[in-house]
Amino acid sequence: MNSMTRACSQVVDLLFPRGCAGCDRPDDVLCEDCMALFSHSSAQTFDGVAMGSWFACGWYRGTVRQAVLAWKDHGDEECDRPFSETICRLAETSGVIDFIHDRQNSYRAVFVVPAPSSHASMRRRGRRHMIPIVKRLASFLQRQTGCKVTVCDALENKGVKGKSVQTKGAAQRSQRLKGHVSVRSSVSLQNTMVILVDDIVTTGVTMRSCVETMRKNGATVITVLALAHTPAGKQMDEPMQAQ
Repeated sequence: MNSMTRACSQVVDLLFPRGCAGCDRPDDVLCEDCMALFSHSSAQTFDGVAMGSWFACGWYRGTVRQAVLAWKDHGDEECDRPFSETICRLAETSGVIDFIHDRQNSYRAVFVVPAPSSHASMRRRGRRHMIPIVKRLASFLQRQTGCKVTVCDALENKGVKGKSVQTKGAAQRSQRLKGHVSVRSSVSLQNTMVILVDDIVTTGVTMRSCVETMRKNGATVITVLALAHTPAGKQMDEPMQAQ
């Protein structure tokens, strides 16, 4: 950031101070109360991943929903930092670090893979919103495990129209994604361990499609980590106990 841009940013902050992305409390990116809502971690059974469960930081409702949408669809890039922190905390409490540490010598690489966005979504947002999150997570896991952990933008999502959270029902979402999630031709996932990272898990169709695609291409998918999830009318598992 050059000096002129920095000065303009400071003037804007003085004239129009920001509010918390979740509750609009003044002068906070994400206040302590709203940040705490992303600590209500839950584990959901999923036999498609090596750990047997996928994990989410909180429920996609109320202030959690407002904060995620401010970051994802309304350009609040300052939320990159607190959301990165909460995903790293989830990786720690869920047991991902121990899983990698115990098995790292059996695989040629450990990848952190962001869930893919459609080209239309990327154009609308003007950025790949998951990239700062997965970069921070990869660095964190590398420090904690002592092995090399790399961000791998392995998946692409072609031809999908509409926002995923606006699609009604698992059947409709499955049809929407059918045949569109694939591994990039330049990427090899053979004999790798992978952590998939997503922003919102609703019906789970996107997650399952991504996991199935990577497994078919030779990856062992450790688990899926998400900022938020929607139980979709079903009883949610008990929250994880902090470790």
